[in-house]
Amino acid sequence: MKAKRERSMDAPLADVCRATSAAPYYFPPYHFKTSKPFNLVDGGVAANNPTFLAVCEAMKEQKKDFQKFVILSLGTGATNKSGRLEVGDGEWGIADWLWQDDKSSPLLDILMTASDEMTEMYMSKVFQYSGLEQNYTRIQVELKHSEAKMDNSSKENLEILEKIGRNLAKNNDTKLEE
Repeated sequence: MKAKRERSMDAPLADVCRATSAAPYYFPPYHFKTSKPFNLVDGGVAANNPTFLAVCEAMKEQKKDFQKFVILSLGTGATNKSGRLEVGDGEWGIADWLWQDDKSSPLLDILMTASDEMTEMYMSKVFQYSGLEQNYTRIQVELKHSEAKMDNSSKENLEILEKIGRNLAKNNDTKLEE
């Protein structure tokens, strides 16, 4: 929407796609230029679940109350919570915080998923308290740690993820028809 108002924000789609895929640790920030320079990283760094931001932007652009919206929020998968460090759990030593089971990092898991979980909780509660719980649906699949590794693009893992996606769609078919 900003691109309609401000010419410098009207970037080629290829540049936008490269920038939105520049996940730190995996890819460097993406530099490009319109009438001004950009140095961008994946938006998931700040808002991995952008539902709340999207609703606010839509309300601003369309000048409508959120009660007019029907939202389907599709997650990209969350790591299985079994064995994960929970916030407030006082039974862990510092070594457990840094590295647990197959080199996963519970502290990193918390930092990466906390904002997603809070956004889901806020959006769900706002629609529920407004009597509009049917206007908000979140679909998120739980993944094993090995399936959730962002750098595992092996043919085997991609086939597993495709099967998980198909099963998720099948299992939520009735929910989406409502």
